[in-house]
Amino acid sequence: MTAIDDKEPAVLDPETAGQVERLRREKARRKERIVITLVVLGVSLFLGWLYCYLRPDTWHYYTDESTFRHLAKDVDPRFVLWEESRVLPGTFNTASEESAPVVSPDGAHMVFTRGLSESNANLFVSKWDGKAWGRPGPMRALNSKFNEVDPSFSKDGKFLYFATDRPGGPGGFDIWVSRWDGAEYAWPVPLGIMVNSKFDERGPEPNGGGDRLYFSSKRPRGQLTDEQEELSDRRLREHFKDVDYDIFAANRIPAGVTNRAVERAQSMLYFLRESALSDPGVMERLGGSDSSERAVDKAIEWLATNQETNGCWAITKHGGQAGHDVGSTAFALLTFFGRGERHDKECHYQGIVSNGVKWLVGQQNRLTGDLRGRGNMYDHGIASLALAEAYGLTKDENLYEPAQSAIDFLVDAQNAEDGGWRYRPNEKGDLSVSGWAIMALKSAYLSGLHVPESTFEGIRNWLVACGGGKDGGMYGYQPPGGGNRPAMIATGYFCSQLMGLSPNSPRAFETADHLKRTGIRTGDIYYMYYGTLCSYQNQGALWRKWMGAMQEGFLRVQAQDGSWMLTDGHGRSMGRAIVTSLVALSLQAHYRYTPLYGLGYEPDPKGRKFSDANEEQLSDVPEYRRAKRLRRLSSKKEDVQVCVSSHGDFLYFASDRRGGLGGYDIYRSRISGDEPTEPINLGPAVNSAADDIDPALRAAGFQLIFGSDRDREDDRFVLRSAISRVVFRHFNYDELPAFGWMLAKFKWRLTFLLISLVGFVYFVVKGRLKQRAVETAPVETVETP
Repeated sequence: MTAIDDKEPAVLDPETAGQVERLRREKARRKERIVITLVVLGVSLFLGWLYCYLRPDTWHYYTDESTFRHLAKDVDPRFVLWEESRVLPGTFNTASEESAPVVSPDGAHMVFTRGLSESNANLFVSKWDGKAWGRPGPMRALNSKFNEVDPSFSKDGKFLYFATDRPGGPGGFDIWVSRWDGAEYAWPVPLGIMVNSKFDERGPEPNGGGDRLYFSSKRPRGQLTDEQEELSDRRLREHFKDVDYDIFAANRIPAGVTNRAVERAQSMLYFLRESALSDPGVMERLGGSDSSERAVDKAIEWLATNQETNGCWAITKHGGQAGHDVGSTAFALLTFFGRGERHDKECHYQGIVSNGVKWLVGQQNRLTGDLRGRGNMYDHGIASLALAEAYGLTKDENLYEPAQSAIDFLVDAQNAEDGGWRYRPNEKGDLSVSGWAIMALKSAYLSGLHVPESTFEGIRNWLVACGGGKDGGMYGYQPPGGGNRPAMIATGYFCSQLMGLSPNSPRAFETADHLKRTGIRTGDIYYMYYGTLCSYQNQGALWRKWMGAMQEGFLRVQAQDGSWMLTDGHGRSMGRAIVTSLVALSLQAHYRYTPLYGLGYEPDPKGRKFSDANEEQLSDVPEYRRAKRLRRLSSKKEDVQVCVSSHGDFLYFASDRRGGLGGYDIYRSRISGDEPTEPINLGPAVNSAADDIDPALRAAGFQLIFGSDRDREDDRFVLRSAISRVVFRHFNYDELPAFGWMLAKFKWRLTFLLISLVGFVYFVVKGRLKQRAVETAPVETVETP
């Protein structure tokens, strides 16, 4: 056989030439079959997939039967179609800016913020009458002279969350929660430091199950340095002012696992006091003034100057009744505590306070806890109050035993039959002595000391027994109640408030009306002190009128040296040191005590009863684990104002992140899975080139209410509403989708198919031509000899 040369025509014998020809044709046919098989297989698979995708018994589409039609295959699982938003009808969108709407779980009430641009935002509520929203009214138990914003209901309706910059929280805007008392949301308290921080927290929103709280926070992402930790709260917030809001979530601790009521009440008091004393603006909005604070400063300086070298304030030296140095010293210490002075840390009067505390503890019988000294139960009650507050303020372990022992002695001294106290242990009580005992026990409880619940139960029964008048609000000196002694009426009302009496009760209205009619009596310090405390707890018109008249009256009669000596009532027997302390404590009332029912609460001017549910009858305040940042929802821009759908499956929020339609846009993310999905923009039906914020849902999520400043030259936000269209699901058994839809839907697939077919034809034709050329090529043969 002769070798074949690729460059020269082959010269083969006839038999070999025939074999070569057959091999060439077989190889060409094999390649052609493989190509044809692959192309046919690919086209078959594509057509089979297309048939399965489009066959009438498997595909369907969504439509509102008027303006759109989308195949289900085109619809994202989070798909919602919104109508063009409109300004919310009704008595909204007044001259004041309105935003942050939220609708109650039953759809009957909408709460929103009004007046944020005026730096005194308040919460308003409107009721749905079945056809339209009614005229909004202020939430009288929640508003104050500070900003209350971003309301949100729990899904069971028991709680209303909101953000506020009022003092009482760690700083800036904090998240507070109020409880439904049967008629309104009241008794607001801040959430703990597991949620709130020294930075701004806004937009609280519980999820559908109530076991998680979402909110936005301006806290920095990294750890604070030691230098930053040393900054004051105000300077710290100023240092991080450019930090953007991120979205956080905190998981709720099951009820009954922990009780932080004591720590919460304590932190409210000290945050309130610290804010007022460090910020003149806060002090002014609480009701203080430069003149009232100068008067307190002068009084404290007088007390410091007149302390004895052994640490006490001698009552007889200042004109009082002998034997009550313990009470006199306790009153003076309480005045210093009200100014934030303490014995354990460096401060202006640390030495004065330290000496006073040491002297007071030294008067105690260490075996029994008795602090009467040469006096009676008056002295013990007032001294117990001072030691309990000193311990609560400092948590000094050296004070725990003396303070708890004093409280134990007081508990044992309660009369077992009526629940009161008098001059000696276990005597039938009178309201004058009992008032100091009740104050001491409540302060001890709020300071973390132990007080048996049975003791408080006895106090509640005792106060009811002392009540008189039509509704029990005219408290008498001893049971049976009744009388017209203003000091006893004020004492009984304040003690009832400490025991959780609602200001909406007929008993509270009766006492408040009496105080309004009686007015201030500057010379009667006993009445003025208790009248100041109970008016402050009552808040509203009574407190505003009382505070102004009280400050003016006391400042007018202050001595040049800073002291007071009032002789009416018990003033003469108290002496100058006690009277000066009581007047100073009255002038400190607006930041020294926590308003139990809410800072700025407005009782109904007509005295109508709303709910007389006392504090112990309300739901427990929710507790949470430490909040964590949700990284997938947080961007490098502002992410704020969270809203969760009623079923807890979707989360809406506002953000000015890149890629939006304008400034702030409203976004949506699914949160029902293990991790939130990437947020999507709600699109032009809701969002605009302006700012669109504060999303809220109503009607099971079919209505979106939000704030927008579009079409407003003054950039004022108004409330708008968008309705999600009713979308129907249809199966079509008669026809396939339109050719245009298929062409648009599968253009890349069809392009690839077309290119494949063209390539197939090209290679087949090329192969055929090559095969024909091979077949016609001459093959030289030689005869075999």
